[in-house]
Amino acid sequence: MKTIKQLAQEALDVQDACNLSGVIHSWSRAIGELWKHTEGVPRRGTAWVNLHPINQLWADKVASLTNTQTLGHDGVLRAYARVTELAQMEDDHECTRPETAAQHG
Repeated sequence: MKTIKQLAQEALDVQDACNLSGVIHSWSRAIGELWKHTEGVPRRGTAWVNLHPINQLWADKVASLTNTQTLGHDGVLRAYARVTELAQMEDDHECTRPETAAQHG
């Protein structure tokens, strides 16, 4: 199972991608890994996965590649900041913090 830190780094790394098909396949794998972090943890389910900042960055990349992106959306900026924090963690105990970009925007 990939750590949240690893998934966060992947979400940051994909921001330079240009191949939509590759991004979609990688995103699917990332979502599967994110779901593993819900097992046995109260209040983690569909909404937690859907609204997680890692997923929001993947979604924003897909929107960028399909020319449907809304530039300057505050939720994406907050998601990017949060994912950057996650990628720089010393350990992988992030998940105790429930904040997501969507909850604030």
